[in-house]
Amino acid sequence: MLPRASGPTSGWRILVTDDNPRKLYALTEILRNAGHCVFAAYDGESALELVTLLPDLHLLIANTRLGAVDGPELMSRTRALKPTLPILHVGHNQESDNGLPAGVPTLHEPFTPNELLAVIGSLVI
Repeated sequence: MLPRASGPTSGWRILVTDDNPRKLYALTEILRNAGHCVFAAYDGESALELVTLLPDLHLLIANTRLGAVDGPELMSRTRALKPTLPILHVGHNQESDNGLPAGVPTLHEPFTPNELLAVIGSLVI
């Protein structure tokens, strides 16, 4: 179990997607330990379906590589469906931020639980 991270407000509904099961698990655990309601998707198609089905999402966290529907496409389609939903891209320093919709910040890996919680605290208002 990951240690509980101290962070901003809790209780948000957050959708997390990453094609790497270990990273998806780690992100999910960090956010759940901070008191958030977390939905996890292993690929872009599943994440997009959850975006359309889940009411009152507070945040989407996505990686770049997600399968047939990649991160930038997922983010663009999410913006079309829910224009006010904050989106956070997580990725490595060597990954290009090109192709991401305007205004989508990137949290570069590796990062600490507290860094993640601080960033999402600045996005969800």
